[in-house]
Amino acid sequence: MIDHFRRHLGAKLLLSYLGIIVIGVVVLIIASQFILPTSFNRHMSGMMGNGMGSGGPDPMGQLYRDFRASFNEALSYAVLAATLVAVVLSLLFSRNVIAPVRAMSEATQRIADGRYDERLQVNGTDELSQLAVRFNQMAEKLNQIESMRRRLIGDVSHELRTPLTAIKGSMEGLMDGILPASHETYQQIHMEADRLNRLVDDLQELSRVEARAYQLDIRPLEISSFVRTVVTRLAPEAESKRIMLNL
Repeated sequence: MIDHFRRHLGAKLLLSYLGIIVIGVVVLIIASQFILPTSFNRHMSGMMGNGMGSGGPDPMGQLYRDFRASFNEALSYAVLAATLVAVVLSLLFSRNVIAPVRAMSEATQRIADGRYDERLQVNGTDELSQLAVRFNQMAEKLNQIESMRRRLIGDVSHELRTPLTAIKGSMEGLMDGILPASHETYQQIHMEADRLNRLVDDLQELSRVEARAYQLDIRPLEISSFVRTVVTRLAPEAESKRIMLNL
């Protein structure tokens, strides 16, 4: 039973409402017990001072009116005291609900500003605590996606720079007369240009995959031919840096 109240926010709210009602009723009863006798004695003293105690036109009616006035006065003060206590307790209980919601709102704003390392402190096992756990999981996913995006930008920049460097080196070699103006040289430049075009196509396909508008075609790849292509492409740059590439 206690575990149920700990795990469910609705049960906590119900318990807090019942607690406020009970405390309000207790305060109302206690205040009435203290205020009613004092008020009644004051009214009785006034009635006796007016000469109504030794026989008047309607002593029972006057007594009833004084008692009702005393009761209404005591009830008014008791209700006021109970209301003040209930308001104070309601504010205290509501802080337990408002505080994590406000913290979550502020953390959400910080994540919207790009601070993906923001995390919420998890206290308890109720619905708000579970929401905080889900929030932290979401923030962690966003942080991972942001890291992948930055790494992807760096990888793409490197991949684009490699064929551009090869094309630039080949063109400078042709201009300086270092490389012969042969079919093989032009074919190598054409291959690097094709590689640039494939990289752009790959980026477009990646954007479609992320948008779930593209079906992946997963199939085996002959790695040896792929490695030979990479070595052939990087051979001029490796030779310029006196690096030997061997298969």
